[in-house]
Amino acid sequence: MDKKFYTAVFFFLFLSVLFLSFCSTSAAWIEGPFVNNVTPNSVVIWWNSSPHVAGKVFIKDFKELKDSSFPFELKITGLKPDTTYSYWVVFDNGKRYPPKGYYQFHTAFKGEKRFSFAVLADSRAPFFSLSPVNEEILKKLLSEIKKKKVEFICFLGDLVYGDTKSAEKLRDKFRTWKNIASFVMHEIPIYTAMGNHEIVFHEADGYILDGEKKGKDIIYSEKIFADEFVNPENSPFPESPFAPPYKETVYSFDWGNSHFIFINTDYWIVFPKRSFWGKQKKIIKLYKNGNLPGIIMENQLKWIEKDLKRAKACGAKHIFVFGHQPIFPITHDEEDAIEYNPNATKEAKEYVKKRRKQLWELFDKYGVKAAFFGHEHNYSRTLINNTWQIITGGAGAPLRGRNNKVHYPWLNGLKKFKKCYHYCIVTVDKDKVELSVFGIINGRFQLIDHAYL
Repeated sequence: MDKKFYTAVFFFLFLSVLFLSFCSTSAAWIEGPFVNNVTPNSVVIWWNSSPHVAGKVFIKDFKELKDSSFPFELKITGLKPDTTYSYWVVFDNGKRYPPKGYYQFHTAFKGEKRFSFAVLADSRAPFFSLSPVNEEILKKLLSEIKKKKVEFICFLGDLVYGDTKSAEKLRDKFRTWKNIASFVMHEIPIYTAMGNHEIVFHEADGYILDGEKKGKDIIYSEKIFADEFVNPENSPFPESPFAPPYKETVYSFDWGNSHFIFINTDYWIVFPKRSFWGKQKKIIKLYKNGNLPGIIMENQLKWIEKDLKRAKACGAKHIFVFGHQPIFPITHDEEDAIEYNPNATKEAKEYVKKRRKQLWELFDKYGVKAAFFGHEHNYSRTLINNTWQIITGGAGAPLRGRNNKVHYPWLNGLKKFKKCYHYCIVTVDKDKVELSVFGIINGRFQLIDHAYL
């Protein structure tokens, strides 16, 4: 076979990928129905479609409800706590989901009943992949989680490899993720956090800036994320009149005797554009119209303290926090631990230390049991003061080992580290919180960590 043959084959494959990509974005589609925002007395059943299709939700032995306006997020109230309901949806185009039978969801409850939830993060594919998601690993993990009969799932960012200049392309990538996870989302709520790869960006003044610029307007990544996923809406105000919204990227909810807080560690992120040779500009405290990656800004910090205070006043026995970038990096290089970055100014280093200290002091003050993060593509459990930091970035992104170049002082509290694809199961039983972590070792799921938090 000669060079012309291989060229022809490559050209054919290239055209095939373009054709499939065009079909996936131009054909009519429906994603859902999905369940989320489950409380003891309500649930949100939602879907998305192109073109927009209204539908009726039927709940067995309860009632039927119509949703005829976009966005299709139908809140159903009057439900009984701790109860399993069967439902199906009939769309105006005649399609029924599921085609036969029904889906089920289970309402939340208050009090001391035992319950479990799952935590995982980072299912994005490598940058050179044709898909934005590592479908094989994500499906394996979600299939195993579904067998565990968890009440809900927490997914902590980098669902997809976004990093695009097009808002529509980012939406398409989220649709790919939802199609893969739909077999779970039909029945089990998945609460999502925004990661540093869930971004659409534009360039200006040598920086990568959040959002797609449309004339004088900016379509922010945070707005796209909120459009594509359904989460509670008790969010803080934006950091300024021209900053992106926090809606559905920062929120909290209660379940049983516990309180759950989702934070946005990648809000309004801006970073210097690298040169071809990887050289980077000096990192300053605050970029023009943006924020350092991994930093919690003032309004969000105030909201977190207010929410923690409310949770304690309402008698929450356990408090859990979830975000994407860990507050204390364990395995990443100096770009994440900015105070060790030679390209960071003294001002930037002091700013990072201050923000980290402020946030973790709040966790200690209000008795946060554990703070879960992704971003680092491995598993670790570290005790920092009185709060556990658990990094669970093993849902499909390229795995990464330890970085031994710098010994961060907080590594003295590192109790467990493992480089493998994995997920966490947390079981709350009255005063006890049990953590079980299952990883794929030699092609099989094995228990890689177990602890009482």
